[in-house]
Amino acid sequence: MAVSVHTSIWDNILEHTNVAQEKGSDPLLWAVQLSSSLSSAGVSLPSVEVANLLVSHICWGNNVPIAWKFLEKALMIKIVPPMPVLALLSTRVIPSRHSRPTAYRLYLELIKRHAFTLKSLIDGPNYQKDMKFIDSVLHLSLAFGLQASEPGILVVEFIFSMVLMLLDASLDDEGLIELTPEKKSKWANDMEIDSHDDYDEKRTDLHERLQKINTVMAIDLIGQFLQNKATSKILYLARRNMPTHWVVFLQRIQLLGANSSALRNSKVITPEALLHLTSDTRIVLSRKCKSSSLQKFHAVMAFGSLASSAGLCHGASRSALWLPLDLVLEDAMDGSLVSATSAIETITGLIKVLQAINGTTWHDTFLGLWIAALRLVQRERDPIEGPMPRLDTRLCLLLSITTLVVADLIEEEESAPSDETECHPTNHWKEKHVPGKCRKDLVSSLQMLGDYEGLLTPPQSVISAANQAAAKAMMLVSGINVGSAYFEFISMKDMPINCFLVHGTEVRSTQSASHEYLIFLILVHLVSLFAAGNMRHLIVEACIARNLLDTSAYFWPGYVNGRINQIPHSIPPQVLGWSSFMKGAPLSPVMINALVSTPASR
Repeated sequence: MAVSVHTSIWDNILEHTNVAQEKGSDPLLWAVQLSSSLSSAGVSLPSVEVANLLVSHICWGNNVPIAWKFLEKALMIKIVPPMPVLALLSTRVIPSRHSRPTAYRLYLELIKRHAFTLKSLIDGPNYQKDMKFIDSVLHLSLAFGLQASEPGILVVEFIFSMVLMLLDASLDDEGLIELTPEKKSKWANDMEIDSHDDYDEKRTDLHERLQKINTVMAIDLIGQFLQNKATSKILYLARRNMPTHWVVFLQRIQLLGANSSALRNSKVITPEALLHLTSDTRIVLSRKCKSSSLQKFHAVMAFGSLASSAGLCHGASRSALWLPLDLVLEDAMDGSLVSATSAIETITGLIKVLQAINGTTWHDTFLGLWIAALRLVQRERDPIEGPMPRLDTRLCLLLSITTLVVADLIEEEESAPSDETECHPTNHWKEKHVPGKCRKDLVSSLQMLGDYEGLLTPPQSVISAANQAAAKAMMLVSGINVGSAYFEFISMKDMPINCFLVHGTEVRSTQSASHEYLIFLILVHLVSLFAAGNMRHLIVEACIARNLLDTSAYFWPGYVNGRINQIPHSIPPQVLGWSSFMKGAPLSPVMINALVSTPASR
């Protein structure tokens, strides 16, 4: 009885669709009415059964524009799930792409629109059911020789199979499939041969031009699968866990890169970029594969072998390994170029690339990043006067941009599993995750950064700030807690030159201040003389401000030189100012004078 009821529902869907098609009804209205009818009939949406029905309706008895619009609207309002629809179309459209180039073009457009929305598939209510349906359509387990039916494994097989089908179709379109060892498509058993008996399109010059455009678009989609953040990680899983199939894939990619005229005509990706995307270095390129920065990057890669990281911390080897980072940091200084991608995102992506290329730990990667940013500052440490001051910009890249890059990398490592996977005997692919490893490597890299004294000398304009940072650490290490309000009064101009001068016992103030405040300034000045702050002190303070470190960094060996035995008793535990006022200190006349005379620090 249940079977007959469902049969009646499907018959009604076909009847409703045929009527709407004949009348030329609005596709959105058709979709809304269909959704209402299915919900009333108790059909759970999105439905793979409806997807199968609509695709079978189009292929090939109703291969007309309005039928494709019906399918598009059904996808839009979630009557049918996108991934099963793509699987169904793959088995029907790809084999008939020569006789029906328009259908192939529409299929490619649907891939472009829906194949990269994997999160909606995985988070969907019918995730397992959809993946089992896709497996039954494409016979993934049989094709890849894996009997596991876990949906996560099927997702990897599905994405990999789509790329393989597009690749084989593109090679076949350009007559290159005969150059493969198999001399046919690996997926040929599942493909039909174009039939000349039921053509609904004429072989015209327009169709031939469309076929060429389709080939270019299919190759562009292959590149997009390799570039997209989600699908590239899935393909990396395929590479690690299906090495035999990956070798075949690489051979065909290389064949395409060496011989494809369509690839050379692509405005999205170059042959060199496509080969780099699948190379052993696992380089993830940006979408603009023909940009000047990437050309510089590849030129650096060709400069020498970067496979070994044995000499990472020694001499010229370090310069060669991190030279691309120097180039990108210098490009970020070029004010004549306006990039659509932020400097933080660009540097973060490059850091991941270089770590993969060099095979380094996060400790070595962070150390390379800090050294490159410090070199950027040192190249302008004695700037020539001019209308465009560049030192402040370089300091911003070191203390702000670079710190945000590190924060992004640590947040990504701590909030999500790593890409590293392991294969268990049951074929369950699971991800390893070592919480806090990235943050620990940041600490060790900053500790080792102290060995690079030549890079840590501060430019003249930030010497006082560096001294103040070191003084703050020394006072805390010495057990002196004077509160943040005191430091609120000390600006880079005030300390130690303009605010007071120390010549033996002479103290001269250039502004009115309390006796306690002057004693405190003298104390900080004396401490700063011994503290000898450097650029590492400023970097650590920037990291503390971003919650990447805490004040335990002040206790690192060699971070401060010596301690203060005692603080003068005349200095009160708190100074009047904005900090104490915000903490609830009464608004007395003395407090009002302090607030008026000193701007708020934030």
